[in-house]
Amino acid sequence: MSLRRAALAVFARAPIAGAAKTRLAPALGADGAARLYAAFLADTLALAHSAQSAGLLETALWLAAAADTEEPTLRDVPGVTALPLRVQPPGDLGARMAAALAAGVASHGAALVLGSDAPTLPLALLRAARAGLDRADLVLAPSADGGYVVIGARVPVAPALFDGVRFSTRHALADTLAGATRAGLSVTCVAPWYDVDTPDDLRLLRTHLTLVPSAAPHTARALTGLARKR
Repeated sequence: MSLRRAALAVFARAPIAGAAKTRLAPALGADGAARLYAAFLADTLALAHSAQSAGLLETALWLAAAADTEEPTLRDVPGVTALPLRVQPPGDLGARMAAALAAGVASHGAALVLGSDAPTLPLALLRAARAGLDRADLVLAPSADGGYVVIGARVPVAPALFDGVRFSTRHALADTLAGATRAGLSVTCVAPWYDVDTPDDLRLLRTHLTLVPSAAPHTARALTGLARKR
């Protein structure tokens, strides 16, 4: 039987200068990096809204810290105030993703976790990831840097799945696949995409949005504004 609407946990933080997208600060400055991250989040939430409107997913925003829930810079991001807010539990990224996946499986029977660093991610890829949970316990959307931009599950995921995963390196996907094998989970991967963490990623993003600004309109406008200030 096909799965119904799955839970979607969007992982995010408040777009505060000096705390958001710090690896982009050398190229944009701390304020510019935070402004761009706010646009990333706005485009991510627009994608989530489209998926929810299509009946695919039900979204909650999982924030990095409790203080983020009242942060004005977060509340000003389009789409934030329409969503339920949850705080990520303590622990490393693996523990936090495991908690979000477990909560979504418990409430909806299936769950996806999406970061807010891939503003151009297309709805078709999110649709494919959700559909992947019809045929496998775990679904992953690989990223160009060796990690992944989406992870989903249809069974409760223990934090041990992520034991030894070298996050933020080119080994993250391979390490997670190894963890899935240890846990006896079936896995499917959908088409890869790219996220934006470094100045090199930023150059790719600029090229993409110069050609197709509609792929992430909030981000495209932010980049144009930042370019004018330089």
